[in-house]
Amino acid sequence: MTAAPERTAFQLIAEERRHRPAVVRLARSLCLAAQAEPYFLRSARLRFAPDSSAGLEARLYFSPLVEAADSRALVLYPEVSAELRRELYDHDLDLLGSVRDFTRAAHRSAPPLVRGFEELLWSATIGPPPAEAEVERTLTPLFRQVLAEGATAAEASRWILRFLPRLPEAVRESLPAWRLQVMAAERLGMEPPRSLLTRATDDEVRTVRALVHTEVDIGVRASAQGLVLSRPPEPDALVCGASGAGRVQLRLRGALPGTRWHELDLYDGEYTALGVSVAAEVRADGTLLAAQAELGGTLLCARAGHRAAAATTADGRTALRVDDGESVLSVDLPEQPRLLAVADAGPAATAVVSAKGLHVVTSAVDGTADAVLHPLSEQPTAVGWSRTRERGVLCLAGGNDVLLVDDGDPGRTLGTLSHPAPVVRLWASVRAGLVAVADAHGGVTVHDLAAGPAGGPGRRQQAPGGEVTALCGDPWSGAVVWGCADGRVYGVEAAAGAVVPLGTLPAPASSLATTGDAGLVVAADGGDRLLRLPWPGGGPVTAVPMPFRVREVHPATGGLLLVSGHGGEVEIRAEDGRTHLLTPGPVPAPPEGAGFGWLRDSVGVVLPEGVTGLPAGIRRRGVGHVCLPASLPPESAEFATLLAEARDQGLRVLVELAPPGDDSPHGELLGRAHDLLEAAVDGLRLGDPGRWPASLLVRLRHLLDAYPQAAVVTTGTPQLALGPGHLTLNAPPAPATPPSAPDGGWSLPEGLPHPQACLLLALPGCREVPASVLAPAGSTAAATPAPLLAARAAQLALRHGGVERPPTGSTRVTAVRRDHAGQAVLCLTSTADVPVTVRVPLPEAAAGTELVQIAHDLPDHPPDAPPPVLRPDPDGLVTVALDAGRTRWFRIRTAAHPPPDGATDPFAPSAP
Repeated sequence: MTAAPERTAFQLIAEERRHRPAVVRLARSLCLAAQAEPYFLRSARLRFAPDSSAGLEARLYFSPLVEAADSRALVLYPEVSAELRRELYDHDLDLLGSVRDFTRAAHRSAPPLVRGFEELLWSATIGPPPAEAEVERTLTPLFRQVLAEGATAAEASRWILRFLPRLPEAVRESLPAWRLQVMAAERLGMEPPRSLLTRATDDEVRTVRALVHTEVDIGVRASAQGLVLSRPPEPDALVCGASGAGRVQLRLRGALPGTRWHELDLYDGEYTALGVSVAAEVRADGTLLAAQAELGGTLLCARAGHRAAAATTADGRTALRVDDGESVLSVDLPEQPRLLAVADAGPAATAVVSAKGLHVVTSAVDGTADAVLHPLSEQPTAVGWSRTRERGVLCLAGGNDVLLVDDGDPGRTLGTLSHPAPVVRLWASVRAGLVAVADAHGGVTVHDLAAGPAGGPGRRQQAPGGEVTALCGDPWSGAVVWGCADGRVYGVEAAAGAVVPLGTLPAPASSLATTGDAGLVVAADGGDRLLRLPWPGGGPVTAVPMPFRVREVHPATGGLLLVSGHGGEVEIRAEDGRTHLLTPGPVPAPPEGAGFGWLRDSVGVVLPEGVTGLPAGIRRRGVGHVCLPASLPPESAEFATLLAEARDQGLRVLVELAPPGDDSPHGELLGRAHDLLEAAVDGLRLGDPGRWPASLLVRLRHLLDAYPQAAVVTTGTPQLALGPGHLTLNAPPAPATPPSAPDGGWSLPEGLPHPQACLLLALPGCREVPASVLAPAGSTAAATPAPLLAARAAQLALRHGGVERPPTGSTRVTAVRRDHAGQAVLCLTSTADVPVTVRVPLPEAAAGTELVQIAHDLPDHPPDAPPPVLRPDPDGLVTVALDAGRTRWFRIRTAAHPPPDGATDPFAPSAP
């Protein structure tokens, strides 16, 4: 027992009876009660100890028989209560019956939770253990309450977890009681007690937990660095549906081959930012072979020759893995490293610099890792491994100098390489015996340690392109290559010593690598690409796309590269199997006068007059804002209800301002606009701007100046611009000649033929759709473009990409291709009256290229069915079948960026 583990309930009661028998008599009257409220305790004393005073209640409150007591209720220890019931059953059945009658009468108005608990206590006390069917019938009201939603379900769940374990063993160990406790824990977002989990398999626990799951909206906002998840969805976030209760269990991984799953529990009211750090092995042509993606963690990588090292920091822990081609060493580091370097030849050695000092990691005699921490008086700016004629050395750059230190004793300096300016970049090679240094004045100095004294002067070259942003070398030839701030790349041969221009990159390189096998210098500039120059002669620059932003590139053996960076597509899987693919990517700069960022990237719905509520699941369909009708006064209850409902769902709100009539006072209209803006709406929508007098627009513009965060949407061009947040919606573009870039906003008209509406939604610039698009279809066979809105919101290519028109070979089928930030989407729409099959060319098609369907308008297609996947034929043509008047949208995945593989889904059912 909690109060006195060394004493049993029998001993506690016996001791209390010797000293305070009246306390035990009063406690016996509570043994059939779930809890004793003050009125219950007072009534029990007056009935069962009428000759006592109120002091007896106080003595019971502070007795060792009581587990918890406060101003609301008193609760006996469950072991004490069970022992008192056993005593009464064995020695005084009449008193037991009286206690039963009193408890029922005193708690006749108690919640069903309390009465059901007490019913089970009585049944288990007077007779044989109740059958499971009887237990289930008694617990049915509790099941109903837990299956409900809101505060009632949460209160019932807390009560169940607190009191159900207090029931007699035969009841609390029954299957219905087990299910109820698991459901209650899930409702509250808690892990069930360990004793409950060990009674069943993972699949059985998952099945019971799913009983209380409902549809939960999760907000996902992609940034250049990763993802932000919110519950409820924050404004302007993409909304993904998931199943859950008090918590939503998600699995996330970078959508790259070989990546592992990361688990995330998202609770109501929680906001989580996850950076995505990526390291991958790729070919020089951009083909990705294997990757590691850390969500919420960081990766620091180094590669030299056949050796590689990766430091992973996640959940407050840093793990270093060193691969020398034959074995893998693992070391735990006390904190996140700042610099990392491996030796490209000789004995395996790794240098790690953190705030605590320098960690030198080598192979121990038994094959394990030997890590030694050396305190440093000054943090180095760069670190590397090289060798003199006599021995290997560790290079530490600091200030204008590079210190050559003993790798076993970094406090012992063997030589110093001095430079005219602070050292900003360092490349060192054990194989070549070289150290190349770039200084802050744009100079590059190459020191040949293997050929001369350890501290001798090097050969310095002045970089013609200014500041050096990247530096690398070739250990086999001894050549050194560097990139400058103006994008130019230079090289110097070890023997000749002459600087050779290799080419000009479109942006300064952040990292360089030479690949002698492929004959290339490969550059990273922080973008989602690799830039390549012919090596060693130089020449024009070519670019290959990458599925994430590459910051560092290192040469590897066999013509391969180790690249690292951040971002990229993330796969999010809910517990019910639904999967969402999100791509953090760069958003193009908006054109001048394009309005607020949220308004440019949001699709709105104009609500009709007489609306009483928002369409169900509106945000999950890709809608970001709603426009309330002009007929709703700001002070009305209907307006307040709609505004609150929209805010609860994370929607932004505009309000329609009707144009003035002939007898409408301008002051009244401006007063309404003022009241709306004071009501904290996000903006106004002006219909038919041609009917607004210029003088009224001027006054409205002055009013809007006082609300700089308010947006203004007009359907047509008014006579006067209405501020920086003004967005004009025009007629939609002609589908036959789509624009080449998303350079404007337009509104989807009401009553368009279905194929035409689907085709328009594949084009850029849609900012508004009619409410009828979101209304449920009148017939199950009817088509609606609503599913396309959600796909449009989830794909960067559909929101920001340019437009191409691939040929289809049919005048009745239109193909629209959108590309942006490595994403490619193909949208096909048929206007034919019969099913049709077309063949669409994919210029980049290669072995492994896939088209994964992301959206369609087929109402009878099972929502949980796996998406169809199409593959092009050897001629680069993909065959697509379309039903009459239907549309299909596909995501194009090229062979260079295959989907994840080899990672087991933790939500998958266990093998039998």
